[in-house]
Amino acid sequence: MTEKSLNEAIHEKLNLIAPTLEAIQGGGEQAYLGDLQTPLRKNLASLLALFERDPGLDAATADLYAAAAAIVQDATAATQPYTRKRRLLQEAQARFEERIALARPREQRSSASWRQTELFRAA
Repeated sequence: MTEKSLNEAIHEKLNLIAPTLEAIQGGGEQAYLGDLQTPLRKNLASLLALFERDPGLDAATADLYAAAAAIVQDATAATQPYTRKRRLLQEAQARFEERIALARPREQRSSASWRQTELFRAA
């Protein structure tokens, strides 16, 4: 994969993730938010496949997904104040963006199926 097409693929995935996170932050019915959770997980996993393995990026991605999943799962339970959950998601997104900026793009594509099962297990 050329550097330009790799960068395009990275930006494409980031452009799919950002509006999904905004929609989750915006709140709504649990069914609607649940429908957003699956594409978020898939897009995060496919984005990670474009980078060299980086435990910091893996942790930031897992935190981001867990924060988004907390909003989705607690939509009707209201176990924490919504503003706090939203703030946690924003902070996780900031850490994720910092790690993405530092991550090294992968020279060759590889299967990241192991990452998907490991990273998103907790959420």
